[in-house]
Amino acid sequence: MSRRRPNFLYLGPDKSGSSWLFEVLRHHPDCFVPACKDVYYFDEHYDKGMDWYLDFFRDARPDVPAMGELSHSYLFSMDAADRIRRDLPGVKLMASLRQPVERCYSHYLYLVSSGLVTTSFAETIDNRPGLTRSSYYAKSVEGYLERFGAEQFKVLFFDDLKQDPRGYATQVYDFLGLPFNEAFDYGKKVREARAARSFFMARLAKQGALMARKLGLVNLVGAVKHGFAAKLLYRPMKKGETPKMDPEVGKRLLERYIPDIEATEKLLGVNLDHWKR
Repeated sequence: MSRRRPNFLYLGPDKSGSSWLFEVLRHHPDCFVPACKDVYYFDEHYDKGMDWYLDFFRDARPDVPAMGELSHSYLFSMDAADRIRRDLPGVKLMASLRQPVERCYSHYLYLVSSGLVTTSFAETIDNRPGLTRSSYYAKSVEGYLERFGAEQFKVLFFDDLKQDPRGYATQVYDFLGLPFNEAFDYGKKVREARAARSFFMARLAKQGALMARKLGLVNLVGAVKHGFAAKLLYRPMKKGETPKMDPEVGKRLLERYIPDIEATEKLLGVNLDHWKR
């Protein structure tokens, strides 16, 4: 008997509300997501085969209306897009776009808190091209739209999540055919800004998590990430402790993104003037 396959995917990018969305979906009674986001099957682990992938959904109720996963790197891989189209032809896809410099800086703060980066933001964006690459959206969004069309591919905006979490959730629920879940606290922050208690230990833990992901032990990563170990490794940042971006660095970085922002506007028929300031 063939096994049921996921009927929705979140494609990315990272630092654009995926942790919040993961909590929203996993607490919905009519939705199932695996214990950890970022399975990375369609880009990094495709060689492991569909049976390996479907094992992540083995605990889902047979009649659950929505079943899917969130992997924030899929958006930037057209190989993943082609595999998704071949293996999940009717799947519903979601992405959440964030102002490019904000997304980039949030990613930088994450790398700092994980003990992976000790350099300034200016140095890091020069030395880690992947940090800035994930804030270019137009080409990737266009690739998915060409393959799936607007009916299957829902583009959300992180601005809407910040301004109106319930409204953002409603967009997601309507797209997935789910009723609104009144029991969830939509105004609660899922993940507060945090600092490593020990940069050495945080870096060691992050490297261990990356190795576990390469081995396909995604649910183990999820259990550690959301469990007691995370509280031992990190502490909430105090008010005013989060480092601020140098405005001049942000301005120079924004100049790089302006052409892509304008291409995204044209592609989606939206006004993103507030991203350009």
